[in-house]
Amino acid sequence: MVLVENVVYLFHLLQIVRLCLASERFTPFSFNRYELEDYKNEVRDLFYFAFDSYLTHGYPYDEVKPISCVPKTRNFTHEHDLITNDVLGNFTTTLVDSLSTIAILGDVDRFAEAVELVDKTIPADFSLDVTIQVFETTIRILGGLISAHLYATDPTKKVYLGPSYNNHLLTKAKVLADRLLPSYLTRTGIPVPRINLRSQFQKIDYMLVSENNAAAAASPMLEFTMLSYLTHDDKYREVTAYAFKKTWDLRSELNLLSMSFNPDTMEIYHPMTGTGASIDSFFEYALKGSILFDDSELYQIWAESYYALSIHAKADWFFYNVNTQSGEMITPWIDSLSAFFPGSQVLDGDVADAEMKHLMFLKLWNTYGGIPERWLFSPPRDRGRTPVNVSNTVQLGWYALRPEFVESTYFLYRATKDVFYLNIGWHILQDLKTRFKFECGFAGLQNVITGEHQDRMESFVLGETLKYLYLLFDESNELHKSSQRNQIFSTEAHPMWLTPKMKEQYNRNKFMDHDIYFTHLEHLKKLSATRRKGPPSFQDKVLGLLKLTLGVENTDEELDDELSKTLAAVHHPRHTIMHGTCPVLPKDKKLTFYHSRLLNDFPQLFRIDHNYAATLIKPKWRQNAQHIETFPDFYYRWYDRRTSVSQPAPLTASFEFMLDSKHTHPLPVKPTKQGNVYYFPTLHGCKLRVERIMPGLIDTYGDYISPKIFKSLCPEDLNPGACGFVQPPQELLIMVAIDGKQFPKDSIFVTDYDDLFGPHAADMNDILSYNKKRQLLINCNIVANVYVG
Repeated sequence: MVLVENVVYLFHLLQIVRLCLASERFTPFSFNRYELEDYKNEVRDLFYFAFDSYLTHGYPYDEVKPISCVPKTRNFTHEHDLITNDVLGNFTTTLVDSLSTIAILGDVDRFAEAVELVDKTIPADFSLDVTIQVFETTIRILGGLISAHLYATDPTKKVYLGPSYNNHLLTKAKVLADRLLPSYLTRTGIPVPRINLRSQFQKIDYMLVSENNAAAAASPMLEFTMLSYLTHDDKYREVTAYAFKKTWDLRSELNLLSMSFNPDTMEIYHPMTGTGASIDSFFEYALKGSILFDDSELYQIWAESYYALSIHAKADWFFYNVNTQSGEMITPWIDSLSAFFPGSQVLDGDVADAEMKHLMFLKLWNTYGGIPERWLFSPPRDRGRTPVNVSNTVQLGWYALRPEFVESTYFLYRATKDVFYLNIGWHILQDLKTRFKFECGFAGLQNVITGEHQDRMESFVLGETLKYLYLLFDESNELHKSSQRNQIFSTEAHPMWLTPKMKEQYNRNKFMDHDIYFTHLEHLKKLSATRRKGPPSFQDKVLGLLKLTLGVENTDEELDDELSKTLAAVHHPRHTIMHGTCPVLPKDKKLTFYHSRLLNDFPQLFRIDHNYAATLIKPKWRQNAQHIETFPDFYYRWYDRRTSVSQPAPLTASFEFMLDSKHTHPLPVKPTKQGNVYYFPTLHGCKLRVERIMPGLIDTYGDYISPKIFKSLCPEDLNPGACGFVQPPQELLIMVAIDGKQFPKDSIFVTDYDDLFGPHAADMNDILSYNKKRQLLINCNIVANVYVG
């Protein structure tokens, strides 16, 4: 294994030498346009190597095995082999999933060939005797057909096919959707997870349809709604949009949505939530659906759900898996799928937190050479008896070349233009060429602990991983130059967009026949009106407030107008997208192509290595692996010795609490700011992080705590009647974060007296008080930077 590792690094060295000798256009890691062009072409070559290998050794089946060079097919003998059969339906998955990647490459000839091959291969009626997962088939096949159709019919795209294209991709998409749609005919309108494309439910074991998850139940909404815009048949949108909102109705009073439930009874199977597997695409499509369809209601769902995560699940470097009822952590692990979330944060404009969450996955790649499917950030509970080692900190050890880390890297680069992310892309490119490339494709890791590879190349390797890597290096791609604001990548990285003309035609021609779906929806809506389940939606809360304010009892047109104005007013201002994928950032001279903010101006770059040293344990085969962020050729070219420093680790203790956890806000409390003073009208329902500081320690900002702070305090600073102190305190509390957002050092917070101590405040008089300076006291400890106004 050591010999193999040495060969890999020798190859890396030879690659650098080759670049220096073969081209005088750039110096490696300068990342000028010639260098990026070179890397872009390398990714294109890797894609065609794998795609042609699939056509030679895997087609017409769904996948090719990259090591053994034979087709990967469904497991025809074991129906319950869900890992295989959920995604492999004998509909040439890799071919369909690759169509939009070829379109992004701008290769009109290969695109035309692939589109024609789909026409020849996939049965026109999709009458296949296969039981598949509705969600996976929707995002890979239905989404792939729709995206390729958009490219084929858009005259502004390089791969526009013109009159030679007969719309067969859209026709097939409609037929497939009609085969999938019966899965929504449940008593709740939430779909069952699986269906047989030919016989629907006749051959399906009940256990295969009795449990669904939030991502699978809600997410088909985006592709099906897009299909309605293209066909004008509104049943696809109506049915799946209802299911999306019905899934959101399953949330708890804390606005946290459980991952697992029965779609037919809405019984919650496990009250766990997070940002990873089984719920990831719910958050992604709430946000992306709001962008693509100009849907403010979807955006409110994203805003409420994101805020709830920020209150109850947000740590500095990742999101916990928490109990939906209590908000308490359930499991001490994060999974590889949650690496997508920083990309969604970028779309919403929360770039600073996205940078921090993305770093966690970079450290995992440094450690394991990939992102383990599930990694424990906390040592095993029996660590007193069992030594902590790599085998008991990696709970699920495979890495199937998933795209999420590359995806978030791409989004962060488009938002910041920080070469830090190009350096990550370069390393992933080298790994694809050396560690993951085999005779007939790319093989991920079956076990990150041993370095053993798996003989499988899922369709998302070509449909997502290589696509995002190509776009990372392709500055001039037409997607980056598009002025189309209603443009997103699906969760399978299929580009989708709506033009004003498409929306106008849809609004003018849409229809919904009075068929079984129309009747079913009408029945479900009547049941919902009489038997509402779950907490009221954000719109209902606003509507109730308006009724109270306007003094009316019934909703009329005037009230609807007021509701629309109110929703527009609270619509998040960061919902402004540049080139369809990136937020408009404030101008900052530091955010230039020739500066790496993370390398030079982010003193916590190595905090994760310190905080999680107990579980970020390199396996033996990775012992000599160089960390990406300190790779010498990059580091010594881009770091600035004047600013590139590491912040000392804090020696203080922090704790988080809520004054009233039962009455959280649907959206963040917006403070009024003047200088370094923040006025919060209420702190109830907010998640507060307080730091306990003592002389001689290092605080969370990396600063030494001087004893002078304490010597300046007098006994009268306290409230003797409440606390009885006669000596200056030996420790202080400092508010450092509210609702997961850390505030700058020296921030001062002011909150309303009535909010904390008035007649309608929560009864916390045994905990809260204030001194003569009106500083807040918690259990008689001064919160030095919080004042009661």
